[in-house]
Amino acid sequence: VRDSWNRTNADFLTLFATLQTRAAADAMDSSTLMLAEQSDYIQPDGGIANPLAFGTGFAPSGIDLESYFGIPVTHTLSAIKSGMDESDAMQAGRATLRQMAMQAIEDTSISAMGVSITQRAGVGYVRVESPDCCPRCAILAGKYFRHNNDFLRHPKCHGRTIPCKGKEKAEKQGWITSPMDRFNNMSEEEQDKVFGHADAQAIRDGADIYQVVNAHRGMRPIGHGNVHMTTSEGTGRYGWSRMIRKYQYGQQQHRRLTPEGIYSFNLPREQTIELLKREGYILPDNWRTQVPALRRQQWLHNNEWRQGRHEEQTAAQKRLQNARLRYEAALAGRNPYQPDSPVTPDVLARAENSYRRWLASNGEVYTK
Repeated sequence: VRDSWNRTNADFLTLFATLQTRAAADAMDSSTLMLAEQSDYIQPDGGIANPLAFGTGFAPSGIDLESYFGIPVTHTLSAIKSGMDESDAMQAGRATLRQMAMQAIEDTSISAMGVSITQRAGVGYVRVESPDCCPRCAILAGKYFRHNNDFLRHPKCHGRTIPCKGKEKAEKQGWITSPMDRFNNMSEEEQDKVFGHADAQAIRDGADIYQVVNAHRGMRPIGHGNVHMTTSEGTGRYGWSRMIRKYQYGQQQHRRLTPEGIYSFNLPREQTIELLKREGYILPDNWRTQVPALRRQQWLHNNEWRQGRHEEQTAAQKRLQNARLRYEAALAGRNPYQPDSPVTPDVLARAENSYRRWLASNGEVYTK
């Protein structure tokens, strides 16, 4: 298998690099044409980007193409070693190769579009998703992002971007939408299929769709069952669930029940609704307008200068800066993790190690 691949991969890799160049050129062309349809043309800073830079033999993740496309070969050999029929293993390897190739081309196109958008002052993008995307991508669809917001997606979710000069223009074009529009246009069966029965039922019962979907981050199963009962999402210092529990109920929160966990109790409807409120899924009235003032009460340092200004930092830069501020707060005698607790050597060590970790990766979550 590996020998046959090595005999043909040179031509394939050359062809694929050409396809990457073509995908980059098409993406850059489409960005200028979409802006032109909006009666806008913004000259790119630093000159016109060269699509050939995207076809130099590397996948969008940074790995060289030879190593990247060696992965399906390894998967095929592993399948044969585990006892799979050789023909079936070859078909599985072919499917993996096809998926990885499509993903790399799509990511190349998105990267090129991002370069074109970043070069043009004042231009951001509206995220567009396919109907079969996952819930976490669905809640991002129809939102306007500044040029320095990363475009992250899952391999089987075919998201795209529409460049636009400012959020106000995107709103006038009718491109800013709510994920609840899509949810309400689905049948109950479709809602359960896409979001899962418990999550869909929570949304139908009045829960905030963002809180429900994002709760999947930090989930932890309890016992030997498959029910994901709790999550850490929303329980940080500025997490909405933690603030609701603290300011609405006067309680501390370390873990948070998930919608699936709440519905697994099979409680009467009134008690289920109360749990959804207590765990921060059904939000209090006018909650979004209360959040800035509540967060201001929890500042470790004066953030007034940041209020009302456009954020020019990338997510990676903010992660690094926050790690530095936590470390400086700990050195100054303020516990950055539990404001009412003293600063112990463990807290200082934790803050220093966190700062070092983000410093080593320059704030990036993934370095490969």
